[in-house]
Amino acid sequence: MKLKIINKVFTPTGTSNLLIEASIKIIKQKKGILDLGCGCGIVGISISKKLKTKNKIYFSDISKQACRNTLINCKNNKIKFEIKEGSLLDPWENYKFNYIVSDVAAIAKDISKISPWYKNCENNSGYDGTDHIINIINNSKKYLNKNGKLIFPIISLSNEKKILKNLKRNFNNIKVIKSQRWPMPVSVSKKKSLLNKLQKKKIISFDSKYGLLTYKTNIYCAG
Repeated sequence: MKLKIINKVFTPTGTSNLLIEASIKIIKQKKGILDLGCGCGIVGISISKKLKTKNKIYFSDISKQACRNTLINCKNNKIKFEIKEGSLLDPWENYKFNYIVSDVAAIAKDISKISPWYKNCENNSGYDGTDHIINIINNSKKYLNKNGKLIFPIISLSNEKKILKNLKRNFNNIKVIKSQRWPMPVSVSKKKSLLNKLQKKKIISFDSKYGLLTYKTNIYCAG
């Protein structure tokens, strides 16, 4: 896959790859797929290439640079696409999807400031990292076809319990498709007092074993 990442666009992480793997496992219908918070377009493009679909993939992001980056990568990889700029699901009024695959930012504000992930772009997902994903969970049913599915990550560097509470309120069928534990980035693990403070407030959760700090990503499918 030919992938270019331009300035001020989020660089894909291990969570992005885990989301791609989970999506490929879940997606049965090769049409009506939305890559929400597309960044450089890696999730939607990877799904299109792996599933060998000739149907259009839909992309959106609040960032103008991200939409431009996705356009470049879609053209370079010769996939059919429709790209819209806008906040969360707002650009998709009157659209219905079989799958909404979301990689929208969901990290607690204080963690994003010291992490390596948001040096070139903004997080803006709130103090506990839940603002965007809860908005998506609460509104996604309006944009899903019957039996449609929402696929997205929950990272333990956000308020996981709060997100799950909203998820259970909106969806009956909820499954964890993929799970992975990662070593904490050095720039974050150095701030042990901040991590302990946020964990005590139940804003984030992490594990410490043999001096190694780790956090977790779960990929959820809700329908």
